[in-house]
Amino acid sequence: MVNFKDFVKFYKLAKNRNKSHQDYFKFEAFQSEIVIKELKKKWIDFKGKKVLDIGSGRGGYSYKLFEEGAYVISLDITKEYFQKTGNMNFILGNALKMPFRSNAFDFVFCSSLIEHVKYPELLIKEIKRILKKGGMCYLSFPPFWSPVGAHQFKPFHYLGEKIAIILSRKFYHVRSFRYDDFYGKLRIRTIRQVKNMLINSKFEIKSITTRMSPVNFARIPVFNEFLTWHVEFLVEK
Repeated sequence: MVNFKDFVKFYKLAKNRNKSHQDYFKFEAFQSEIVIKELKKKWIDFKGKKVLDIGSGRGGYSYKLFEEGAYVISLDITKEYFQKTGNMNFILGNALKMPFRSNAFDFVFCSSLIEHVKYPELLIKEIKRILKKGGMCYLSFPPFWSPVGAHQFKPFHYLGEKIAIILSRKFYHVRSFRYDDFYGKLRIRTIRQVKNMLINSKFEIKSITTRMSPVNFARIPVFNEFLTWHVEFLVEK
């Protein structure tokens, strides 16, 4: 259970995350600590495991997984933002066609990526391919219709894309002309949509939870799309 002190720290880190790459790294690392703590409650041990962090961003998640004793490989389409710390392995690559052999990893960590890729089914297919039999994947994202689900366009996304773009350009100075252009890189993803993709890919869904929430809104029919600020899927091959 996340305590009040953790919420306060999360708020401060979230508020400052865009000041520098190092600040965003700290924001990722803190969330990773929370996630790993919850995964341990599900008897998941990373020590000695081969783990892939897809869409690794600044590397905060990768670093905390590395601290847990995992052999971590970080994958992203750019190395520009990655904050290399210690013996961390970064590979430049596309998540929809990953440069790894099949059945290579014990665990795949994929946070806040699926809402940015054009072909989410391919991402899930690739994750399944590179996982060993019995391997696990943690896949999470903010559902589009939640208050924070539209990223830089929130909360204007409730007014429709056209108005959301106009208001986001005016008040947030975003450069996008639509959600999924070069600057936006955002696509509408819902809990139901991703759940169906995982089921169709023959993954076994072990749990569906809400990150850092005492109430698991992700399991509430219909309302889950609006109340879940960040949904977490834990699945097994």
